[in-house]
Amino acid sequence: MDEVKSLEFLRAVAAAGDKANMWTAGQAVGLERGATETLSLELMDRGYLEMASLSGAVRLTPSGAEELQGAAGAAKAPDLEDLLQRIAAQELDLGPTASADLKADLATLGAALGRSRPLNQVVKACLAAIDGALEKAGGSAAGLREQLASLRP
Repeated sequence: MDEVKSLEFLRAVAAAGDKANMWTAGQAVGLERGATETLSLELMDRGYLEMASLSGAVRLTPSGAEELQGAAGAAKAPDLEDLLQRIAAQELDLGPTASADLKADLATLGAALGRSRPLNQVVKACLAAIDGALEKAGGSAAGLREQLASLRP
């Protein structure tokens, strides 16, 4: 099954919360019963979904929730990439070591966002490091910090 349908299905399950049912989620994303069963089994094999009852009740696993967070972060990537370019172009009042670290963090985050599914832990760590550098830079970076905070996954 394609990744888009898989993510739509996971979102439908997440939206239903404790009352999630694979048949209802499949219907919500336009799948027939056989396709719903196939997709549910694929997602269980990947570790994103677990069966809660034989009547079709399912729930997201922690890995499934992380997959959804990663997909949401990837959807924000174009805006984030633009902001990262603006941060890189900014003349910030940092020492040579902190400037080099910021440049490395920006490059690492850019590479992480280039993945088909960005690794959530890597993205979060880089964002925290970049935010720390912007905080250290002081007033000239305050606007960039606010923009970065609004785009955080």
